[in-house]
Amino acid sequence: MSGANQATGLSNDELVRLYISHLIARNRSERTIKSFRSILERFIGFLGSKSVMEVSVYDIDLFLAHLRQRGWKPDSLYTAAVAIKRFLEFIGKKDVLKDFELPRREKKLPRYLEPEEVKKMLEVAEDSKEKLIVLLLYTTGLRVAELVNIKKSDIDLEKNTIRVKGKGSKERYVYFPPGVTRLLAQELSRNSSEWLFPSSKNPNHHIHYTTVERILRNLGKKAGLGKRVTPHVLRHTFATISLASGLDIREIQELLGHSNLNTTQVYAHVSRERLKRDYEKVWGAFSGL
Repeated sequence: MSGANQATGLSNDELVRLYISHLIARNRSERTIKSFRSILERFIGFLGSKSVMEVSVYDIDLFLAHLRQRGWKPDSLYTAAVAIKRFLEFIGKKDVLKDFELPRREKKLPRYLEPEEVKKMLEVAEDSKEKLIVLLLYTTGLRVAELVNIKKSDIDLEKNTIRVKGKGSKERYVYFPPGVTRLLAQELSRNSSEWLFPSSKNPNHHIHYTTVERILRNLGKKAGLGKRVTPHVLRHTFATISLASGLDIREIQELLGHSNLNTTQVYAHVSRERLKRDYEKVWGAFSGL
């Protein structure tokens, strides 16, 4: 769709369905599609009988204020604003957005685990599949959507590489250490599915990303970590440890599949925080000679 004229005559619901189809056709992640659909359906409900072709920046602000009153956090409000902004751009209503500002996001350093905490998770894992999920996220920095979409044909055990299709269908290669090879080979021979991690209900499909999230959440609890463990926390852990161990920031950018170096630069801040903490462990009690 290239403009407002093409949207004329379509209902709000039809426009949302058309936009969701656009996201699916552009290979957006399952999580993004699910999140944007939910937000836009809420927005349409909030508008009532008003057509989205008639919305103003005030309607968007009122909706975001409504979400905030219902307890939505800053990061969630930002996502909602982005979803609405991109939807309106898609239907040709860029003019509405000229005075619109995205809400501020909280500036938080990424959470990560210490190697000892990852080890504890591996010790309480129920089977080799759970161990492999943890190890791949920890040693490659993969996004959860990239992990579940790995096909057996993407893996090269001799070169220790995995071909990954990231955001925007951008292809890259990530590496895994020799210590992961045995578990990978074991999982490759376990089933006849094309997927590394097939669904238990239907081997023709891969496992759902929420299954991975549940596995990590449960392992974190069983390991007594006292913190919420997610796929993204392990991705942050990979980047933080890689930077602290000497990998160049641009190398980490490539491994993570970041299109913008600024996105990767946050790990430099994390590394400095970790350096300060480790320094204080050694020198914090020093009171002079």
